[in-house]
Formats: sequence, C-alpha cells, structure tokens
Amino acid sequence: MKFKNVLVTGGSSGIGLDLAKAYVKQGANVVLLARNQSRLEDAVKACTTLCLRADQKVMACSVDVGDSEALNQSVQDIKNKIGTLNLIILSAGIVQSVRFMEQSDQDFNDIMRTNVVGSRAVAKAFLPDMIKQGKGQLCFVSSLGGLIATYGYSAYSASKFAVIGMAGALRQELYTSGVGVSVLCPPEVDTPMVAKEAAHILPETRFVKNLGGLLSTASVTKASLKGLSKNQFIILPGLKGKMSYMLARYVPKTFSWLMQKLVDQASKFIK
Repeated sequence: MKFKNVLVTGGSSGIGLDLAKAYVKQGANVVLLARNQSRLEDAVKACTTLCLRADQKVMACSVDVGDSEALNQSVQDIKNKIGTLNLIILSAGIVQSVRFMEQSDQDFNDIMRTNVVGSRAVAKAFLPDMIKQGKGQLCFVSSLGGLIATYGYSAYSASKFAVIGMAGALRQELYTSGVGVSVLCPPEVDTPMVAKEAAHILPETRFVKNLGGLLSTASVTKASLKGLSKNQFIILPGLKGKMSYMLARYVPKTFSWLMQKLVDQASKFIK
C-alpha cells in the first residue's frame, strides 16, 4: 500500500523522523509536526534529499499538539498546502521515569496532554476528510509500556494504555469507512528521547525495560511499514518485545512474579 500524503507528529527526530524518511523514499508528500523549530528544519532538509520527484513536498509545522488553539490554527494551512491526508502517524510523545508519589501533578498532566490528548486532537482534526474520501490510515504510536505496566511509568504507561484503548475503539467505529487504525507498540528504541531519559531513569525502570530489549529506529520502521500495509492493529517490533507481551498475556502470574523480581534486584543496587 502506497500513501500519497503523510503527516507525522513528533517528526523532527526518532521514530517519527525515520518513518517520515521511509515514506518520502516511497514518493509521498510529507508534513512534519513537532515543537522544536530548529530540529524541524534539519528534519526537512534530511527528508528533502530523499525526494524522488521535483514536485514532491516536504513541509514542517512547529506546533505543540497538546495546545489545541495552536493546532487548530495550523490544520487549515496544512490542508490547503497538501490536501487530504492518506496516512497520519501520531508519534509525538514525552516520557518521564519517576515514582508515583514523587511525580508532580503538572508533569503527569503534561504527559497525558501530549501523549493522549494531542494524539486525539490531531486525529480528530484530519479524520473527517479521510472518511469522506473513503480511505486512509491512522497509526497511533504507543509502546510496549502501553501493553505491560512498568515501574516508574505510572503516567507514561497510563498514557500509552489509553492510546491503545482509544485506537481500538476508533478502529471498530471506522471499520466500514475504509480508514484503518493501527497502533505501534515498540519496546525501548534508540532515539534522542531515550538517550535523554537515560540520564535520570530509575534503576528499577532500567531493569524492567531491559526485558524488552533495545531496537534501532530502522528495525521499528521496517516493522511499521509492513504492519501498516496490512492494516494490522497492534504492531509489535522485536522478538524480545513480542515474547514479553506473550508472557504477560498468557502466563500473567509468572510474568508478574518475574517483573517483581527484576524490581527487587534493581532495588538492591540502590541500598
């Protein structure tokens, strides 16, 4: 399946940028959304060098998807410049490894606002045109942490579980519309966001996340392209991630015991 017009939130780095590059290589027009203007400009340059045609478009819009007013001001401009979208990749997200009682209300709200509310707002803004044309694809980016609760991620896991629930309900609602819905649920990926988190990640979180392994953006992109072409609902890259999910789903007591052992082991290094 080829997509003509693609929008990627969180498109200035990491998974979002790598997916954007992949679709530019396929000849798609691509719009990148992110907050940092400087990184967006670099991302546009990187994507533009991969264009197949002189008339192929790569555009960027600096906007916080969690800011509804700012987003609304950008939506019509994007529609005017690129037309109806065929694929929306909702990759904008933030993470924080902190214990429940130590996390501020503001930090919790920021994570929910970006990861859940922001994804919903972008999807809702562009979805009516996709429904009208009778085809298209939404790809929400969740996480293995949205399938398996993780120590230190009470906010992040809550947001990513919510994304999966929202996407699942939306997939049912859109079943006869011609618009597909997928959710990408990678384990830890080698991205700038993960590198930044490494400086303050809790030891317990680190131990638990090691269970899913560390993937390259290229491997996640490869799995994503394959899954989206098949309108697959849950796209779970990486063997370790798949094994972790299967254990959590089919032998939950054993998996819960293993997770707690990892947390206990990590805690010993703190004392």
